[in-house]
Amino acid sequence: MDQIKSIVGVDHIGYAVKSISQSKEQFAALGYFFDDEKPDILRRVNVSVGKNGGVRVELLSPLNTADKSPIDGYLDKIGSTPYHICYEVSDIDKAISELQEIGFTVLGSPAESVPLEGTVCFLYSTDIGLIEIIDYLIDK
Repeated sequence: MDQIKSIVGVDHIGYAVKSISQSKEQFAALGYFFDDEKPDILRRVNVSVGKNGGVRVELLSPLNTADKSPIDGYLDKIGSTPYHICYEVSDIDKAISELQEIGFTVLGSPAESVPLEGTVCFLYSTDIGLIEIIDYLIDK
């Protein structure tokens, strides 16, 4: 199988966490420095991105809303956990098409992520699990 040409590389690992502030403390002890926490209203989560050298993690916790967030089920079943790997792409529509050709299922239409300043889409494969792809609106 050929490499997908529109994938630039791994952007971050997303973690579903119950408390961003408590998780930040432990990641900080591992050498991460975090951006401010921002709400992602569309996905009903709070987001904070941490960096340690070239490695980025995205901490996601549910917003306190009546509607459940996509991570509530993970947190209820297993607690805080890695949730997805995000890949930066050069063309989100092309990447979606290429990923579908190798068996990924699109879980929703591409949509803007205000906290990440890009367009994102989640896909699923039974062999790999959940991935996110991001096409940045600006150079990061």
